[in-house]
Amino acid sequence: MKKFLLFFAFGLFAMASHAQTTIAIKDAVNYVGKQVTLCDSVYSARAMDNLSLMNLGGKFPKELLTVVVFKADRAKFEREPVEVYEHQRICVTGTVTLYKEKLQIVVNDPKQLKLVK
Repeated sequence: MKKFLLFFAFGLFAMASHAQTTIAIKDAVNYVGKQVTLCDSVYSARAMDNLSLMNLGGKFPKELLTVVVFKADRAKFEREPVEVYEHQRICVTGTVTLYKEKLQIVVNDPKQLKLVK
């Protein structure tokens, strides 16, 4: 019985360690290197040859975080992400990283983005 309880407790711990952390966009700076979910409006966006950029929390250059989709991953989306998500409220799940001292989340799977109704 002790082995079962130990195994059960370990299973619960393992599940909890993979639970998603939902944060406010203003707190993203405290989660660099961590996987999170955050929701905000796409204030500005731009599709370029090699990537698509969607700015959350404000328009460029005053955005709080940028969602990045590289060209290699755009084919996984039914339509260009900028066309779908610009001026929409979205939730994005991914790892917060820094690029040139700016916060970003790189999206490589459409399941990482959800429209908020």
